[in-house]
Amino acid sequence: MTATSYPPLNVTQYWADLTDHLVELVDLVPEGKMNWSPSPDVWNFRGYFLHIAAARYHWLENAIHDGEGWPDYLQQGQTNEGLKTVLRESWERTLRFLSDRGKLDAQYWPPEGDPGYLDPDTFDGHFIAYHRLVHDVHHQGDILRHFELLGVQLPDDRRRRPL
Repeated sequence: MTATSYPPLNVTQYWADLTDHLVELVDLVPEGKMNWSPSPDVWNFRGYFLHIAAARYHWLENAIHDGEGWPDYLQQGQTNEGLKTVLRESWERTLRFLSDRGKLDAQYWPPEGDPGYLDPDTFDGHFIAYHRLVHDVHHQGDILRHFELLGVQLPDDRRRRPL
């Protein structure tokens, strides 16, 4: 079975739900703990939220070349409302990419500086979407672990919410 003969898998709605979950988690970070980290070599809550958005922007700008530029997400993400806006806007931009079958089927070079950049093969948009989704899920887990380490009990519907 070749890669092109696999049936399509529609995960966009679940990814949108993941982003909604991330936005909800911003408000659940305890007062004064947004910059908390369990150790100096681990990102804090804010760092993870910003990193998720930045990685989306990075690939869309530097691999997809969608032409939308880089917002000032670091400045905007210094408040909870700003973080939520950055997450929503980076998702909306990702959704525009995911909604364009031509862009998904196209071939891209990974962004310069990315570990995959040294690989001579290009990636198609489906691989990039998969790569970004796995990245988001991975760091959502890091964020949830921070809550656990702080002893924060999340509401049941937010703690075990399936993708």
